[in-house]
Amino acid sequence: KPLAQQPKASTKWLGLGAKAGPGQVNLNLNQQGVIAAVGMDQLRKEREADGERRRSEHRGSWQASGFEKWRNAIENYVSTVKPGNQTALNTAAVPFATYLNTIHNRVHPIFADSFLASLDSLPKTHPLSNPRMFTRLEIVVSKQGRVVKMGVVKTSGITAFDIAALDSVNRASPFGPAPTAIISPDGNVYLHWEFHRDEVYACSTMNARPFLLNLPAKPPEEPTPPPPGPGPSRERGAPPPANIHETREGALPPVKTGRAPG
Repeated sequence: KPLAQQPKASTKWLGLGAKAGPGQVNLNLNQQGVIAAVGMDQLRKEREADGERRRSEHRGSWQASGFEKWRNAIENYVSTVKPGNQTALNTAAVPFATYLNTIHNRVHPIFADSFLASLDSLPKTHPLSNPRMFTRLEIVVSKQGRVVKMGVVKTSGITAFDIAALDSVNRASPFGPAPTAIISPDGNVYLHWEFHRDEVYACSTMNARPFLLNLPAKPPEEPTPPPPGPGPSRERGAPPPANIHETREGALPPVKTGRAPG
């Protein structure tokens, strides 16, 4: 015969501060018992840690740089790309597209996979949850692929979002040497790049614009002068003789060989 199923024991009476049912042994802790077992100091630390965790979830777990690091890039940045100082890309379009993909492959894991993913737990009413939000950066890269400067040319309206975009590019660099065709005469590569809250667009290259600027070339670097040699000795020797056969006072006389000259 199959064994009859035993009714499951109720667990409703189990829990912090709960009371046991009739005929049951009370296995529960009350608040005083928890304090006695764990300690008031440890409980306080755990409450503070939990509070910080909740605040972190509210603002996103992304650990961004401080505002002071990017103050000038956000408040006082003046775009180098201006109307009238650009030239047509022409043959530079293809190498530019290749380089944009290279940059995107380094930025995407940081901005999209890390930063945007950290915002998923925020409530829909949170300012950082607005899917229409985006910021546009000007990114200036050296021919070696290092960030020369960056700045916000169109703010998202949320400073934390702007900082996250700046941080993402900064952390993703360097990007490797730039193709010669995309380098402006001043030796730099110029980009305007949008960073979107919407994960579909995120940091896609479809919202990146490359520029060739007609800025003057950098002046050639002057060669570094060689270090000065040792200074002349203070001791002064006798001036050279006018006649090489002349014998000066104090000099050794010529040696006589006993042979006739010739």
